Amino acid sequence: MPQYSFHMLNVFAEKPLAGDPFVVFVVDDFPDTEICQALAYQMGGTEVAFFSPHTQQLQCYTPQYALPFSGRALIGAAAVARHLDPEFKSLLLTHNARQFKVGYSHEEYNFISSPSSTRPYDQSPLALAQALNISVHDLVLPILWVDNGVEQLMVQTHSRQSVLQAKPHPALLAQVLNSPNAMAQVTIWRRDAELFTVRCFSSDAFGVEEDFASGTAAANLGSYLLATGAKAPLQFRIEQGHTIQKLISRLCVINIKVNPLLQIYCSGKVNYLGNGIINL
Repeated sequence: MPQYSFHMLNVFAEKPLAGDPFVVFVVDDFPDTEICQALAYQMGGTEVAFFSPHTQQLQCYTPQYALPFSGRALIGAAAVARHLDPEFKSLLLTHNARQFKVGYSHEEYNFISSPSSTRPYDQSPLALAQALNISVHDLVLPILWVDNGVEQLMVQTHSRQSVLQAKPHPALLAQVLNSPNAMAQVTIWRRDAELFTVRCFSSDAFGVEEDFASGTAAANLGSYLLATGAKAPLQFRIEQGHTIQKLISRLCVINIKVNPLLQIYCSGKVNYLGNGIINL
């Protein structure tokens, strides 16, 4: 009977039982895609990671598909590496044929990304605003597609309230996210000095899913700032999760630094909750 050991974490958590619940399976050899997706479904989260300490490789799955990139998975794998080896400081992790340095320092786990590719948004800002259910006058230009493995439409607004009150319309959002990449998403944010309030959505014609802890969006935000003229070094804080309809708040906090070499450091705290085994 195949056994799969897993570790349960709260990623980007500033306090116990906050942050984003996340599961990392530790494997010697990666299971078949169907098994990975089935395990992702069983764990009930947005995505799960599969981490091989021996080969220092990482894969990430939702119940429906493999993810080409996940900042949350990089952070989670670093936390599991330190749980397995308390002397852990850093490692070079291969994630879908790309290499990322992940590490632990000053009570935070981090990964390093290079600036992402960008392209302009060429559809109607009014249609986008209607899809997000916000005022078109709240949009800040330029609006860019940013791609660090998962392409996201990066939408800045003039007001924090518009971010918090956005209620995307599934069919309209699917239309404005008409991208050649099947996994296109939209990230909407407001910047107040060095604090970013962020929400991330993906959609098809039938529903909208919100990601409350996106390390991918964090890296793409750093790239957006560089692409629109911001000068390194940069440092800011991202908060997500304000709109979770739960009795317990799960505010997620991601810290970003961009150094003069234009390396984007994404970091956050992780609470280790426990581990277990699934028998199939």
